[in-house]
Amino acid sequence: MKGLFFIALFFSCFDVMSNNETLDTIAGKTFELVDQKIPKQYKKTAFDSISIVESQNLSELIQQHSSVFIKDYGPSSLSSISFRGTGASHTQVQWNGVLLNSPMNGQVDFSLYPTIFFNQAELHHGAASLMGRNGALGGSVLLKNSQNFEAKNTAFIKQTLGSFGAYKTELSTCFIQNKWLFETQLFYYTAQNNFEFKNISKKGTPIEQQKNAEMSQYGIQQGIYKQLKNGSFGGRIWLFDSDRNLAPTITKDSANENQKDQSFRALLEYKQVKNKLSFTITSGLVKDVLIYEDMSAKIYSKSNSYLVDNLINTTYYINNNINIINNLNIRFETAESGGYSTIKERTQGSWMTGVVFNLGRVQLNVFNRFIALNNVFNPLAPSVGGKIQLLKKEQLYFKTNAGINYHYPSLNDLYWNPGGNDSLKPEKAQMIEAGFSYTKNIRNTELTLGAVGFYNYVSNWIIWLPTEFSYWSPTNLKEVENKGFEATFGLNTTFGKLTIKHNANYAYTASTNIKTNNELDNSINKQLIYVPFHKFNYTFSAKYKNTSVYYNYSYTGMRFVSTDNNWYMPAYFIHNVSISQQIKFKKVKLTASFKANNLLNQDYQAMAFRAMPGRNFLFSISLGL
Repeated sequence: MKGLFFIALFFSCFDVMSNNETLDTIAGKTFELVDQKIPKQYKKTAFDSISIVESQNLSELIQQHSSVFIKDYGPSSLSSISFRGTGASHTQVQWNGVLLNSPMNGQVDFSLYPTIFFNQAELHHGAASLMGRNGALGGSVLLKNSQNFEAKNTAFIKQTLGSFGAYKTELSTCFIQNKWLFETQLFYYTAQNNFEFKNISKKGTPIEQQKNAEMSQYGIQQGIYKQLKNGSFGGRIWLFDSDRNLAPTITKDSANENQKDQSFRALLEYKQVKNKLSFTITSGLVKDVLIYEDMSAKIYSKSNSYLVDNLINTTYYINNNINIINNLNIRFETAESGGYSTIKERTQGSWMTGVVFNLGRVQLNVFNRFIALNNVFNPLAPSVGGKIQLLKKEQLYFKTNAGINYHYPSLNDLYWNPGGNDSLKPEKAQMIEAGFSYTKNIRNTELTLGAVGFYNYVSNWIIWLPTEFSYWSPTNLKEVENKGFEATFGLNTTFGKLTIKHNANYAYTASTNIKTNNELDNSINKQLIYVPFHKFNYTFSAKYKNTSVYYNYSYTGMRFVSTDNNWYMPAYFIHNVSISQQIKFKKVKLTASFKANNLLNQDYQAMAFRAMPGRNFLFSISLGL
């Protein structure tokens, strides 16, 4: 009932706002309706369309095209994230503004997000995540579906066959008529994942075949939008179902674990520019069902969670130099599980307000977020930043920002039985970063460079530890220091019908436990587990007429897997290549592509004792109108 009340409250604003007269010019300049963007002094990584299309899912996209580390447990298994050395629940994932993190564990499985269901994706690093909402101590992942009412009607179908029984079908259509836009995406994927690997846990490292890793996924997304004068109104529905067997670690000979994930996601959004005000109103509903079964242990567990997320984001343009931003968010969460004694629920609200100043070569911003969770109110989560153009005739900028962010315990942290701790304090992160960016255009070439150093101090870090009663329980035990350096490079060149692109990302991350209340804890001043010091990737793409080639190199450095840093996983690097050819038949475009993953057949593990596939291939053919 609370969720329905919030939806009704938010959409009652439509009638009030629609009575205002529309004026889409300020100081004689025409305004284009776009989503609210973060100030340029905050760091973000935007993925281009080629990278999105070449990636199978969100996990692969981030791992191969950014400096962020993905904890990949292998095909058909969990894929989580570590952003700037923080935990998986410290990264928030938003779909057109709607939060997708599970209310139960606060995390997202990135292997369950096929790239066909979004056409834009970007990462907000560090304090940039404060612009969206509170809770993302490491950063945020933003997935978007853009609407182009001026585009032509399109239809696209793609069939992919690959190694280890991989079979995938994708369908996408977009129909525009009389200012209405209808968009549909369909997805189906199945794989046996019966690849061979070297079992390093056994004498002689025998060659074995992966077992119990079969999986199937299917889903549909439907969008309907109406173009209005200086705005739009519409909504989307996203249905997704995943059924996968969970492969055992290489130390086990067999397993009978299975996991089913069923998701229903829906949103309504209204965008408008009126007078000097630009606003977006969004209301979303997310329902997740997780069913886990272990036949050998006779375990069957089913969990249900609901999330109602409501947002009003506004920008008021006082003049061409001063903008006032107000973002309001009200979220209601509820969950039911065998691990809870009763149904658990909570309501959280936050309001971010601030000003952006554009003063010639200098841009400044000041924001603060007010947070209310149930009966607890936190009035201070500030963020400040600035950018200055160092040379008048060169696009060379110095950028800096700082902020305070809070991450509240998940429902599992508070109420899981046994072990939940309802006395947990929120984790608090103090963030600061500084760096530069440079862009240079020389005839047919564009060069972009960027570098940023960051420092985060997180207090009241939540960690689950064993108790004297033989079960685990969370506590605010640690204080963690995250610091590092990130660099980006881009070079795009066009020679007639030939386009060549180079992109590279590098990150050095030191994430250290600097304080604990446990005198026997041997992790003090040691790197946190599964946080690589070094992460690097490079992508090369070239297109000549209708022929395209693509190459990606990804390096992940050593990761410690014990808190005392006495045990580690070695570094690994992966090469991926692809080639595609397009043939046009009047209005029909036929594209055939061939891709080789892990080209050098490297034997590696992203997570300890989790087998990963060697060299494998994908062949696809698509038809488009």
